Amino acid sequence: GQHQSESRRESLGIMPFGVAFAAASAFAIGDVPGLRPPAQLRARWLPQQPKGWSPLHQRPHRAPLRLPGSRAISDEDYVLPAKRVAGHGPIAVLRSVSLAVVLFSLGLIFCPFLFVSLFFVRRRDPVRRRFIDRALQLWARMVVWPFFKVKVVNPENLLPDSESCVYVANHQSFMDILSVYHLSRSFKFISKDSILKIPLVGWAMGMADHVTIQREDRKSQMQAFKSSISKLQNGCPIFVFPEGTRSADGALIKFKKGPIAMAKRANVPVVPVTILGTGRVMPPGKEYQVFYSPAGVKIVVHPHVSAADVEKEDADVLLERVRVAIDSALPASLQSKPAS
Repeated sequence: GQHQSESRRESLGIMPFGVAFAAASAFAIGDVPGLRPPAQLRARWLPQQPKGWSPLHQRPHRAPLRLPGSRAISDEDYVLPAKRVAGHGPIAVLRSVSLAVVLFSLGLIFCPFLFVSLFFVRRRDPVRRRFIDRALQLWARMVVWPFFKVKVVNPENLLPDSESCVYVANHQSFMDILSVYHLSRSFKFISKDSILKIPLVGWAMGMADHVTIQREDRKSQMQAFKSSISKLQNGCPIFVFPEGTRSADGALIKFKKGPIAMAKRANVPVVPVTILGTGRVMPPGKEYQVFYSPAGVKIVVHPHVSAADVEKEDADVLLERVRVAIDSALPASLQSKPAS
């Protein structure tokens, strides 16, 4: 009891000094009404600031904290390394298991909620189902947050969420799907139908009414094409990976013409998007591994191709234009070499 009373006295003894210091600071800055220091002292103590300026309006710029010997992140840090550090493989497997636990644990929360809301969503927003899309965005953000960061570059190039368009992006990893939800836009993927068989994840994508396709089935391809055009014409954006499969090294492979044909038929803009770093986090074909990457994932949004340009340009020319835009944001080691 004596020790507590002495500690309390010490705290009470320090308190006036703290109050005095806070009051003096506020007095010097001038945030306490009626207690502004003379102009001569203010000119000496504080730098000249624009009228109406307050220290609460602006925080001093701080350089990012880096460990001794470390360097700034470069585009090459998003490239899949030729060789991993010994011992990282088992750790990546544990990280993958952890990500799966987080993914499905959150799914047990989100899916019943989405199922209950589906009745109302179908009545009020049967085509876009934006409420479900927003829930999937939140789910994706919560899943990736403990494992890697996602940075969106040039978000001002995104079209308003109310405007229909075709998003066209490169494809490196399963993590592409979770990462592009950070664009905060409502859209529908075109993906293989096998994803619907994944518990919770597939059910959620089904409730969101994403477009699915069987790669080897011509009838399924035509149905997916018609469904996508119908959604675009009804104001629902579509997100497409025109390579059709994941790139083994991150470099672009041949684009299919489907996305351009959709945009032309529906007369909507095309938004090229470059995804970097997902292949380094989860290499294609190795979904059982999630590697640590200081660079994380970067998504670059390019200026859109207007609906007028989509309509008048030749399909091959337009496809190459979109491909060049996506390729331009890749690391130099992955960019296409100019034809000699």
